[in-house]
Amino acid sequence: MIKTARAVFYLIPLYLYIGCVSSPRMVNYYNYNMPKDEVLNLCKTILIKLDYEIDIFAPETNIIVTKSTKLRKVLRRYDYVVYVKITDKVEIHLASERSMFSRSSIWWSINYKTIKEFHTESKMPYSLQKVIFRPIKKEFERNNIQRIQLG
Repeated sequence: MIKTARAVFYLIPLYLYIGCVSSPRMVNYYNYNMPKDEVLNLCKTILIKLDYEIDIFAPETNIIVTKSTKLRKVLRRYDYVVYVKITDKVEIHLASERSMFSRSSIWWSINYKTIKEFHTESKMPYSLQKVIFRPIKKEFERNNIQRIQLG
């Protein structure tokens, strides 16, 4: 009885720790020391320089949204959008969608096709986030916009 209680006592914190481990949020914050309209234009220039296509450019609300970009360096293909919002700091958010191939037994027997499914992801693997954020961070630092480390 005591051995079972001890085992459960050690397994519960381990289970909680493993269950809470996840990729970090897909957002970076940067500090700036210039007018908002200059920062917005600088962000637009940086994104264009990094081969992003601008979908929405809204100077009245200080927002930039890029068109969907494909990331094919992994087994599952990710499509992502970069969203830039300028408040008292520059916020860069990622929104991603993962495409997977699933084979349903019914479809497989009838059509011999693979069906593509899309899943909206709230979190992308950290290694892929670094692939996206690293060039943006380098360009921001060249223009004296420093990243804010939170928590």
